[in-house]
Amino acid sequence: MFGAGMNAETTPHCTALGFDDKRIQEVLSMLRLGEEHRAIADRIRTQVIAGRADELVDRCFTAFARTRGFSLIERSFGAKSFKRAWINRLRRFGLDFDTKEYFEERLATAAAFARAKIHLSLLHLPYFLTQEILIEALSEKFNDRATTLWPFLNAVLKLTSLDLYLTAEGYRLPELDELEGDLDKLRQETFRLRRRTSIDELTGLMNYAKLMESLEQQINRARRRGHESNPLCLIMSDLDFFKKINDTYGHMVGDLVLRHVAGRIKSATRDFDLIGRFGGEEFVIVMMNTDLALGEAIAERIREGVMKAPFHVKQYNIPVTLSLGVAMLRQGENKESLLERADAAMYEAKRSGRNRVVVASDS
Repeated sequence: MFGAGMNAETTPHCTALGFDDKRIQEVLSMLRLGEEHRAIADRIRTQVIAGRADELVDRCFTAFARTRGFSLIERSFGAKSFKRAWINRLRRFGLDFDTKEYFEERLATAAAFARAKIHLSLLHLPYFLTQEILIEALSEKFNDRATTLWPFLNAVLKLTSLDLYLTAEGYRLPELDELEGDLDKLRQETFRLRRRTSIDELTGLMNYAKLMESLEQQINRARRRGHESNPLCLIMSDLDFFKKINDTYGHMVGDLVLRHVAGRIKSATRDFDLIGRFGGEEFVIVMMNTDLALGEAIAERIREGVMKAPFHVKQYNIPVTLSLGVAMLRQGENKESLLERADAAMYEAKRSGRNRVVVASDS
C-alpha cells in the first residue's frame, strides 16, 4: 500500500534489486543528495507540513480520486487507507532518505502496485502532486524571497526525483518511455522554478537577488585570485528620460523599451559578462578580468549601441539613450561600496548632460 508501514529490520526488496549500502550511496551521489538536504527536509516538515498534512493532501486528493484507474487503487487498497497512507508519508517527507529502510518502503510500494496491475503513472502521480503542493506552500511561506526559497525548492525536487527513481526500480515493468516523459516534466519544472527565482521576467536578465548573489561570488573570486591579475569592473546604467517615455506612450510601451534596451546591452557585452536588472530602468553589468580602461570601452560600446537603435513600435520612433557609470573593484572593497561608486558616477553622467559614460574618480 502507498506509504504502508514496514519492519525496518527486513529489506527483501532492497536485497532482490541489489540496493546494498554502496549502491544506495551511489544513487544519493547521482542525485547530489547530502546532509544539507536532510536538514532542509527537517525544516520543511516542521515549518510547512506540521499540522497541515491533512489539509495539503485534501487540496489534491479529490481530483486524484477522479483520475482514470483510481478504482483499481480503491479495490486493491481502499480509498481511505490510501489517503491516510499518503498523509502519513507527507508527514515523514524526506525523513531518513539515506537509509535502506527508506529505499525498501518505496520499492515495496512499487512492487505492490505492479502486482495489483496498477499503472506506474498512478503510482507516480501522488509524488508529483506532493511536489506541487509543497512548492505552493513554500512559495506562500517565503513570499518569493528567492535566495531563501530556492534551497527548499531544490530539496523538494531532488527528494521527488529519488522517490520516482525508486518506484520505477521497484515496479520493474516496461515503462521506460513513460518514465523518461516524467523525468522530462521534472526537468522542465526545475528549469521553470530556477528561472522564476533568478530571472527578471520582463527583460530575461538576472533579477536583483541573483545579480547581488553573482556579484558577491565574483568579488570573492577576485579577492582569492588577486585584484591585479583578475580585475573586476562594474557598470551602473540608467535610461535617460524614462519617465517621459512612460508618460507619453504608456507603461506597456515603457516595458517594451526596457526589453529592447536589455537586448542592446546583451549585444554589446561579452558572453561571460553578467547582466542584471538592478531595479526600475537601471541595469548593472559585472565584468570579470576587466580593467578600468576596458570597462570604460565596453560601457561606451553599450551607450552607442543603445543610442543608434531607437525603439520602433507602431507609428512611433522612440529615441533611447543611457547614462553609465563605471567603477573598478578596489582592494578589500565590498559590493555595496562598489555599487555606490558606480552609481555616483552614473549620476554624474546624468548631471553632465546624459547619454554619456563617466568613470568613478576614485577608481
